[in-house]
Amino acid sequence: MSKRLRIRLLMLGMLTSLCACAESTPPLATDRSNYPEQVALAGQIYILEGAKRACILRKPDQSVLALEIPSPCHFSVGKDGQAHVEIFQNVPIVIVLHVTPVADSKPECRSQYKAIRLIEGQLEPSVLAQSASCLRGVGDQKNYTAMFDW
Repeated sequence: MSKRLRIRLLMLGMLTSLCACAESTPPLATDRSNYPEQVALAGQIYILEGAKRACILRKPDQSVLALEIPSPCHFSVGKDGQAHVEIFQNVPIVIVLHVTPVADSKPECRSQYKAIRLIEGQLEPSVLAQSASCLRGVGDQKNYTAMFDW
């Protein structure tokens, strides 16, 4: 892993922690039905699925993008309860998360996530990021953009 990428991931982790502390979001739900598992990008529907204990993103043509994130997973949630799509330089970006509560510690979690952008008609996932927090809500635009070269 390059030094530049490590610095980006470190900064992203710090920003994520700050955003998680600053946001007033509801507690982590145990009911998976509260989390969005589909999103519309450029007028097409993409669906998250679990396959062999890992998350995949099913494309409209039924092909899949392996995400290398454990199942279950979900999209980041907007204020409307739907998957949040961040637009940066006319490029739609979503975040896919896997959040695991730490045993015997109610407010603590471990989270893994990837940003995925639809650029020039192609899905491009970021590297896998990890956080020692219960990631919820939209987060900050940097969470969506920092793991890509623009």
